[in-house]
Amino acid sequence: MKIELEPLRGMRDITEPDSKYVDYLLENFKRVAELYGYEYVIPPTLERFKLFSIKSGPEIERSMYVFKDKAGREVCLRPEFTAGIARIYLKHYIAKPKPVKLYYIGQVFRYEEPQYGRYREFIQAGVEYIGDSSEYADIEQIILLRDFYKSIGLNDYKVKIGTIAIIRKLLTLWGIPEREQDLIIHYIDKKMVDRVRNLLANYEGSKWDLLEELMGFSTSDPDKLLDFGLSIGLNKVDPTIMHELSRIAKILNIVRKLGVENCYVDLGFARGLAYYTGFIFEIIIPKFSLSIAGGGRYDKLIELYGGPPTPATGFSIGVDRTILALKELNILPKPRLKKLMLIVTVNDYLIADTVASKLRSSNYSVLVRFTSQGRIGDSIGLASRKGFDYVGIIGEKEISKGVVTIKNLRTREQRAIPVDELSNGIPF
Repeated sequence: MKIELEPLRGMRDITEPDSKYVDYLLENFKRVAELYGYEYVIPPTLERFKLFSIKSGPEIERSMYVFKDKAGREVCLRPEFTAGIARIYLKHYIAKPKPVKLYYIGQVFRYEEPQYGRYREFIQAGVEYIGDSSEYADIEQIILLRDFYKSIGLNDYKVKIGTIAIIRKLLTLWGIPEREQDLIIHYIDKKMVDRVRNLLANYEGSKWDLLEELMGFSTSDPDKLLDFGLSIGLNKVDPTIMHELSRIAKILNIVRKLGVENCYVDLGFARGLAYYTGFIFEIIIPKFSLSIAGGGRYDKLIELYGGPPTPATGFSIGVDRTILALKELNILPKPRLKKLMLIVTVNDYLIADTVASKLRSSNYSVLVRFTSQGRIGDSIGLASRKGFDYVGIIGEKEISKGVVTIKNLRTREQRAIPVDELSNGIPF
């Protein structure tokens, strides 16, 4: 029976070199996360639908893969990780000393319209810092990413900071229900300004002009942020709004002093997930049209799931988008292993394995190919087309002398190297 070979729309087969790039990013991410004291957790791919439907927001709700399992339970493929980490915290970590710092890696699924940098199955890695309400917990999210990006050679990025707390406070003061607030924030995230204005028109006490002025302001200067708040009278609307502005200004000031100079605040910035309560941020590559990471503070989610009031903050990186950005910037890593095709023209499996094992112990990737003396040229041509760095040849002549003929396919240099010396690597 002939089967359809094309993956489902929005899904991909990740083959080399992209599969190697994924490993490279995740290995670096794991190392940096553990240097910052985060513990590794692996949430299940399948979760109860209710876990995400409670407070994920309109965009996620519409794009979830939802179905009933064989026991009739309504389940979904996870569309993001934070809700699952909150559940894991409540089940396994709630009695442990705070803060609890967890990191994760895995696939997520959203039934969205596929386009450049957007897939229906994609890879995320991220951290959650649970049980700390301080500015440092938020600052650590950015400086952890600073160190991760440094480890992969990515320097040309910007950090956009915002806060959901001010918009939430205004909408609450204007008598707008929380569910409607989620929709308005979703529209702000998608830059659907007309829809925001139309929704606000339904509430007599709302002030579109104030929200519009707020959404139009951005700065990299912490002092200007506070001056702006005073200039439009936010201090008169509610004192907690100026407190939140002061908090964001402090985060901006410290992060810039810690070496993340391309950092700024945009008060018109929102993120689609409805559980955010305050500080939010995204990582932007100027030469790349999509954000590659983002996160923020969600101080009410764990309480919403039945736990005690618990502050929390975190972020996730889009691994696929990060790889696309690295391609755009031409800073993808070179292969770590040199590749060698070992061409063997004798029926001697022992010598083939001995030579291959010595080369592998020296960190060479070795493909063994048995062929005839007359087909050596064909094998060398194949190795060249497949991007091998070297070929090694073992024939009767090489066995009699205890050597392997090694040819560098990049420089065309060729030498006979004693088998006993192969453990030291190829010297050319």
